[in-house]
Amino acid sequence: YVEHHVLFSDPSSFATAAARVQHIHWNVKLDFDTKIIQGYVEHHVIFSDPENSPCEVVFDTKGLKISSVHLVEDGTPVTTLTYKVLAGNKKCDQLGEPLVVTFLKEQIKEDHVAIVRIEYETSPSSSAIQWLPPAQTAGKVHPYLFTQCQAIHARSMLPCQDTPSNKCTYSAVVIVPSPLVALMSALSTGSQDLEDGTIQYTFDQKVPVPSYLIALAVGALEKRDIGPRSAVWSEKEMVEAGAYEFAETEDFLQAGEEIAGPYVWGRYDILLLPPSFPYGGMENPMLTFVTPTLLAGDRSLVNVVAHEIAHSWFGNLATSKTWGHFWMNEGFTVFLERKILKKLRGSGCYNLAAMMGLKALEDSVNLFGMQHPFTCLCQDLSDCDPDDAFSSVPYEKGFNFLCYLQELVGGEELMNPFLKAHCEKYKYSVVESDGWKAFFLEYFQTKGVDKTKLDSIEWETWLNTPGMPHIAPTFDKTLINQAHNLAKEYVEDNKKPAKEDFESFSGLTEQIIVFLESLQALQEFEGKSEEAKAKWRLLLDDINKAFGFNDSRNSEIRFRWCTLCIRAEEESIYKQTSAFLGEQGRMKFLRPLYRDLFKTEKGTPIALETFEKYKTGYHGIAQKMVAKDLGVHL
Repeated sequence: YVEHHVLFSDPSSFATAAARVQHIHWNVKLDFDTKIIQGYVEHHVIFSDPENSPCEVVFDTKGLKISSVHLVEDGTPVTTLTYKVLAGNKKCDQLGEPLVVTFLKEQIKEDHVAIVRIEYETSPSSSAIQWLPPAQTAGKVHPYLFTQCQAIHARSMLPCQDTPSNKCTYSAVVIVPSPLVALMSALSTGSQDLEDGTIQYTFDQKVPVPSYLIALAVGALEKRDIGPRSAVWSEKEMVEAGAYEFAETEDFLQAGEEIAGPYVWGRYDILLLPPSFPYGGMENPMLTFVTPTLLAGDRSLVNVVAHEIAHSWFGNLATSKTWGHFWMNEGFTVFLERKILKKLRGSGCYNLAAMMGLKALEDSVNLFGMQHPFTCLCQDLSDCDPDDAFSSVPYEKGFNFLCYLQELVGGEELMNPFLKAHCEKYKYSVVESDGWKAFFLEYFQTKGVDKTKLDSIEWETWLNTPGMPHIAPTFDKTLINQAHNLAKEYVEDNKKPAKEDFESFSGLTEQIIVFLESLQALQEFEGKSEEAKAKWRLLLDDINKAFGFNDSRNSEIRFRWCTLCIRAEEESIYKQTSAFLGEQGRMKFLRPLYRDLFKTEKGTPIALETFEKYKTGYHGIAQKMVAKDLGVHL
């Protein structure tokens, strides 16, 4: 764009650091018929040096229809400002278009602050917003809306500086049709029935957040309190199941506080979304969004909630400066998540989760390729969509790096206090890898850690070299080996599967998942000949007779069981897989299952037919990524 601007050094944003947004006020009305959000946003902007730099503010936009831009004084728009929407990045249209607003120097106050109001409306195809008709909700009566702004989709919901490099407070007024309830990633400060049959809700977020954490959900929502500072929100058809499943939330919060320091957000509520939500969870402040695929009925999948709670410190409080440093959000969050689970459920659960994560990392590295730059911790995302780089790499390679550092400095007794110091140093602000490296080394030098140990850390290799971690992590493998060995007995020793074979297991669902993943690894090793597939079909039939995996309602087990059967070309599973792909829109399950189904001769048309049938029920991000996997155009 314009060379003389000082950028935030974020290749995923057009925003410049010459003028920075301090506060956002969003005032909008929702129209479910046209699928449009209309209204205005006011940005409180501070200019770094208005005397010697251009008096311009650059906002990110994507598909927005701008109708006017005004200078605001005393709450009233008083002067029309010149603006222009420029062409975006030709190499990546997902970045949208920069909106440049020009001020006169005399319009900027002595404190270098000005307020700009932008009146606009969204596009019905906004990538941040999913509008669900009643048929796609649990209740089937009222429509539903939810947003997903991570990574760079906030710009399709409102003009903003859509970069994690800038954090600001926000307030909002949102008008929705009665009797719907609106929730945001902020404190709800009131509601008012209006004469036209709508309801006006107001919100306030006093803790600075990046734009990707602005979130809105609207639907026929009810809440159930599950703790002194927590509630579950959902449609009435799911709210009781959610309240049961997430009853341990307060225990997770307290464990997180013990390790990482005070929880600064006040409330921690959970919104149990309709099935089309594309992720396991999204850490929207004060209101975590979660998928209903977590409703296993036995609280066995709530590690996702522990993960989102951990984001309250890593990601939300201390935020990675750009998406290229995403591991500083996710690696740290997985690190804290597993510490929380270890504290509450023991080291067996921790080690199982760590080993499962390592398997997910191997899968991601193999999918990208060992030398692919997206398998580095620090990534160059110039001219590309951050969604394309999304994988388990920042999560699990980041986690393994932190485990290595923890062992090197002397264990949890030294590392846990460092996590508190990290949050204290970077709270309400941003962090990037080089600056953090200096902080880490300085901190542990003052704690007396041997300098030769600290000097031995191969930072360049860990941060900037592609592939798997070059130093193998060490985790207790007792429970893992139990699962591995049983799988081997079935495959290599031809042991007949029997229901009592699981009696020696720990009772953790994760161990059954590892058992299924062990079968997958053995299946891959044995090859893809017709003879091998026929052998596997017989074995999987015996396993199903023993354990009833065909009837499992646990989404993690269903996912892995379907994968095993598809790879053996067990055609009886195709219909069940298609149904599973239609029941939910979580990309963790969608993308691998579609890819595997697509690879088989008889599964290819089923994959294409299933996607064509269900794609409009998926979130836009999921539609885009699955279409890319299948080589089809939307």
